[in-house]
Parts: sequence; C-alpha cells; structure tokens
Amino acid sequence: MQVTEFLNENPQSMGSDLLAELQGHTHFYNKVVHQLPAAVYACNAEGYVTFYNDAAAKLWGRKPEIGRDLWCGSWKIFDSDGVTPVELSECPMAVTLREGKPVRGVEVIVECPDGTRRNVAPHPDPLFDEAGKMLGAVNLLVDITPLKQKENALRESETRYRQMAEELEIRVAERTEELSIANMALQRSNAELEQFALAASHDMQEPLRKIITYCKLVEQEADADNGNAQAYIEKIMRSSERMGTLIKDILNYSRLIHIDEQFVPTNLNVVLKRVLEDLELGLQQREAVLKIDDLPTVRAIPVHMVQLFFNLIGNSLKFCKPAVPCELRITASTLHLEDATKLGLSDDHSYCEIIVTDNGIGFDQEFAANIFKIFNRLNARDKYEGTGIGLALCEKVVSVHSGVIFAVSAENMGTSMHVVLPLAG
Repeated sequence: MQVTEFLNENPQSMGSDLLAELQGHTHFYNKVVHQLPAAVYACNAEGYVTFYNDAAAKLWGRKPEIGRDLWCGSWKIFDSDGVTPVELSECPMAVTLREGKPVRGVEVIVECPDGTRRNVAPHPDPLFDEAGKMLGAVNLLVDITPLKQKENALRESETRYRQMAEELEIRVAERTEELSIANMALQRSNAELEQFALAASHDMQEPLRKIITYCKLVEQEADADNGNAQAYIEKIMRSSERMGTLIKDILNYSRLIHIDEQFVPTNLNVVLKRVLEDLELGLQQREAVLKIDDLPTVRAIPVHMVQLFFNLIGNSLKFCKPAVPCELRITASTLHLEDATKLGLSDDHSYCEIIVTDNGIGFDQEFAANIFKIFNRLNARDKYEGTGIGLALCEKVVSVHSGVIFAVSAENMGTSMHVVLPLAG
C-alpha cells in the first residue's frame, strides 16, 4: 500500500493541516521514487508486494498487483546460467524475508512475459521497527544486462583471439619444421656441392698440369721453323691456363657457402697492403697511380676481405683503357643511418662505405646489376681475360658480411665500386 493511500484512508488519525503537509511530502517522495532510473520495490513481512516504481515494472515487463503478488513482480526467474529455473519462493527477496538479512553477490536472469530477458543484480534489505520486529524489505534491482553483454563480447573476443593464437602457433611450428627440413636439405646440398668442387678442382687440375707440362716439352722439341705448331701450342697453353684459373675461381666461390672462420675486427689497411703486394706486377704493368684514404676496421673474416679487394682492384686493372695509366682512388667514409636504411640494411650496426674508383672503360649503367651475376660478362673474352666469377665472388663476400655492393659507371668514364660493410665495435 502506498503511504498516500494510507493517509487518504485514515484522515482522522491527525489534524487537517498536518495531514495536508504529510500528503504533500509523501506525494513528492513517491514521485521522486517513481522517476528513479533504478528499479525499486518493497514487500511486507508476509512477502506481498506493497510498492514498486516505474523502472521495476519496466524491468519485469508487467505491473504486479499490490497485496497479491508475492516476493517480486517477475514473470519468471532463472539462475545466472540462463537455464536453471528459480522458484519465486527462492528468489533473493524471499530469502531476505525468511532469514532477516541482506542478500549480496547474487545474479539472476529475469524473463518478461514477451520472452525478453535481463541480467539483474538484486540488493534486498530487511526493514525493522524500533522493537526489532521485521516490517518487510526493500529491494534495489540493478540491471547489468549491458555489462554482461560487454563481458560476453569480450569473452568471445578472447576466445577468438586465443583460437587465432593457437592456430598461428601451430602454423609457426609447422613452418619452423618445414624450414628446418629445408635447411637440413640445403646443408646437405651445400656439403655435396663443396665436396664436388673440391673433387673437381683436384681431379681437373691434375690433367691440366700434365697438359701444360707436355706442351712445354713439345715446345722445346718442336721445330722452331714450324710456325703452326708453335701457334697451336700457345693456344693450348692459354686455354689450359684459363681453365686452371676458372677452376680456382669456382673453388673460391664454393668455399663461401660454408662459413667456418670467425668474424673478427679486421683492419682494412693491413688487408689492402697484402693485396697490393700480390698485385704488384699488374700494377707496374698498368703504370697504376694509387690514391688511398685511411681505411676503417670492420667486423669481417680477414681472408674474405683479401678476396674482396683482390678482385675489385684486379677488375679495375683488367679494364683499364689501352695505353693509359690506370688511376685508382680508394676512399672510405662513415655511412649515415638514413642512407643505410635506404639500402635495406639493419639499424643494429654502424656502417662504412668504401669506394674503389678507376678511370677504365666503364659500362652502361643499365647493366650495373648484371655484372655481379656469376659467369656474366659484358665484354668479349678475346679482348679481356676473366672467368665471370670475380665480381660474383665480391657480391657473395659482402652479402655474407651483412653488407651491400653496387656499381656506378658510364661508358669510357670509369667505374666506382661502392662497398658498404658493418664497422667493428
């Protein structure tokens, strides 16, 4: 029963002025309670609903009958699993009235007559008079449906992400296994290739040595007046020497497949000094003029650096212009990080750029990428010696050392070989 109804039915219990004042206050508070967004209702000690606001009626989907509906105005109640029914006599309000204490931490699902459902957290509290007698209870129903929807969506997302992570983990494991198998196969292939190269170099060089030896004996005993015989012998000698050089170059290239040596700080000034000593005769024949900067120390395999500079400088000497002294300029500078990034290099290291520039015959820049391909030649063999492996070996060495190499050139304008390598330390 509403307080207003009680006062209206019992006006004789108080004066008219006091009655009017109380009725005014009661009407005001009833209006406030009805306009609350939270669902509130009350029951007497026997469990009959005596009051409810508009939010409670909206939550239940119905208007209960005052003094007739017991414990609440719900049509049906289910446990939080949404499956197990809860008898109205066991709802939180009924428990509070029966035990005389509040109920907390409970969640139920209220089903309306139209079948819609809401997740509700009830907060029933008993009401006592001054003597401690329970008069009834009031219940605040908190609609937590939006929160549960978000929790369910989050749970579904977590489940989906977990499934995706598990699938990704499986794919990564499968891919790792595939790469492991492929790597083992590659290692076997490389080992077989290295064995082949070693065997080929040994088995092929021995016949070559015999050919060269017998050619020299024939040359000594051949009739000096027989020009054709001498020419044939010279051709055999040149072809044999070229084949020997090719075998050695192939062997050097194949050895780069396996990196057994350690990377150590390597002073390129020391490396270059050794290379220039090995190329001393060629430098003298080409009347080479050298201008060399102080070179840095890089993190490298020393023997690989020797191969690199031997082939770069040897290539410049090979392609000098006829009857023109060969000019070689070797510069070194620290590479800026942004320039290293543009070249696709990792930002984990500092890099130096070494440029070997000559005044040779050069080549068209459109062929710059082709010169590093194995057995690729831009010039006829009868004009310029070589196996087509030297610059391919340079590219392989630089790649092994986590660097890059590229060429800048123009026909009859010389060539600049740019080598970028990680600095030591």
